Formats: sequence, C-alpha cells, structure tokens
Amino acid sequence: MLPIFRPLKDRAVLTVWSGLCASSVGEDLFRVASVWLAVAMLVAGLFGGVLFDRWRPVQAMLVSRWWSAAFALLPVIGYYVSGLSITLLVVASVGLASLRMMFSPAMQTTIPTLVPDRNAQQAINGLFDATWRIARLLGPMVAALLHLFLPVIHFLTATALGFLVSGAAIRAARERLEGKDDDPVRMRPGLKGAWDALTAGVRLMLSEPVTGALLLDNSLMNGPWMVALSLAIALIVTVYKPTFLGFGDLSAYALVMGAYGVGDFTGSIIAGSVRFRRPLSTMFLGYVVMGIGFSWLAISVWLLPRDALLPAMMIGGLLGGFGGPFFFIPMITRMQRVFHGHDIARVFRFRLVVMAAAMLVAGL
Repeated sequence: MLPIFRPLKDRAVLTVWSGLCASSVGEDLFRVASVWLAVAMLVAGLFGGVLFDRWRPVQAMLVSRWWSAAFALLPVIGYYVSGLSITLLVVASVGLASLRMMFSPAMQTTIPTLVPDRNAQQAINGLFDATWRIARLLGPMVAALLHLFLPVIHFLTATALGFLVSGAAIRAARERLEGKDDDPVRMRPGLKGAWDALTAGVRLMLSEPVTGALLLDNSLMNGPWMVALSLAIALIVTVYKPTFLGFGDLSAYALVMGAYGVGDFTGSIIAGSVRFRRPLSTMFLGYVVMGIGFSWLAISVWLLPRDALLPAMMIGGLLGGFGGPFFFIPMITRMQRVFHGHDIARVFRFRLVVMAAAMLVAGL
C-alpha cells in the first residue's frame, strides 16, 4: 500500500476523509460567479476571525457544514416557492464561499490532532489534497451522471446532502479531532480585540519569515494560475483550434484540462507518499516543473503545426498539474509543524484572504 493511503487504516481518518469526498465533489458542482466568491472569501477571511477564533475548531467545522447545506438548499426552496432567481443563486454562492473561510482553517487545525505522527501528517495532507484535486475532475462527470435522472435544480440538493454527510462524518470522529490546544482564543474587549483578530495572521507569518514567505508566495500565485488555467487554455483552443484524432473544439479543451487533472492528482499521490529530505528544494523544483508546463502550453503554439498542437498542450497541462502538489503539500505540512492550535487557522485564513485578493485582481 502506498504511504499516502496508510492513514485510511485509522477509522477516524477514514470517516473524516469520506465526508470530505462527499462535500468536495458537491462544492465543485456549485462553483459559479467567481468574482462574487472571491469578494465573499476576502470579507469573511478578514473579519471572520473575530467570530471564528471564539469557537473550537470542531465546532466551527460542524456549524459551517450545517449552514453550507442550508445555503445550498436555498435556491431549491426558492425554485418551488417563487421561482429561481439570480439573487438566490448569488446569496447561496456568497454564503458558501464565506463558510469555506470558516471550515478550511478549522480543518487545518485539527490535522495535527487527528494524526499526531509528524511523518504521517504529510501523507494525510497529500490524501486530502488529492481528494480536492480529483473533485475538480469528478464534479463535471458527476453532474453529467446526475443529469440522466435528476432535474438540474436538484444538483444543489445533492450538494446539500454532501455537506450533511461531511458534517455527520466530522461529528462521528469528534473525539479524535479535539485537542488540548482547541480552547477558544481569549481576546481583548472591543476594537482592540477585533484588531488583534484582524492582524493575527500577518503577525504570525512575520514571526516565521520562511514559512510566511512560502505561504504568501503560494497565495499570490493563485491569481496568475487561475487566469492561465481557466482563461488562457480556453483562448488558445478557441483561437488556434488544435485537433488530434478527430478531437477538437470543446473536446480538445476537455483533453487538456483532463491531462492537467491527471498530473495534479498523480503529483498529490506521489508528494503525499514520499518523505523529502530537502523539502524547500522540492518545493522550488515543483514550481519549476509547473512553470515549464504552463510555458510549454504557450511556446507550443508558436513552434508546432496545428495537428501536433493538442498532444503538446496535453503534455504541458500534465506537467503544469504535476508540479503544483510538490510545493503545496510540503508547504501545508510545514505550516502545521511550525504553528499550533488556533494559530494554524489564523495563518491559513490569512493565506486564503491573500489568495482571494489575487484571484479577484487577476479576474478583473
């Protein structure tokens, strides 16, 4: 058995991971209005610490799952009561994006408690990361399958069920997720406490310059990454119309994105299974490979004829996807070892804020 799958022998890890699978695929079915989502994440991340730090991580995770299910069902209820509207979709999307800022940092806090063995932390980070990445591939496939026997509106019902399953899994493993550093943060009263919560992530990153720089670098890269992945590839396919073995247009785009997803998932499996003797060097090389992949996507347009362009783009997508996890997984593992308790959530929340800001700027 590959090291990345060994944590699944632990029943608590298996339970939490099963719930994560259900909610991750569901969330991917619900991704709309990216600018609104980025704004919601930015606001919730900046100001949510005042509220979220007063809760235990498990409590925050459970509340976010229950409310996420409610927001996902909101358009469904509206559809049968008064008809579906853009307003309901925007409210639901913004609510889900905001609740992600509650759930993700809290989950990062619980991983060192769930898996105290420091060597196993990299494996579970790889497992969870691979789950999120494969959800990006499975989301459209699940949507196509559900469309055979469900009205489109009930995709959101399936999303809500995924959140409920995730919440039930977290509740079932609650005893294993609660640690000694989970007590709510004591804050100063009034505006001073609010300011402390607002700036906690920045101060913690500055206290650990190397880890802080890695987290900040990864967050800022999400803007260009989003443009390259969601826009540039689509434009290349539209303008240059690569074809191969009868595939073209939308199917060509799907092949390139599929190659990226395969590389992404494979990279997560390997990065979660291998113990790196020089993690910083590995992270550097991971971004180098990722950069080579995206660069090749552009260079191949100039160097190759149209009938050879699609296979070349698939190779570029494969490399681009493969390199990313070799930076992300060691980075997250390092964060969980350097920081402790609520500090992990505060740092990770600030990372998500910077990431949302970068995506917002890149999307303009």
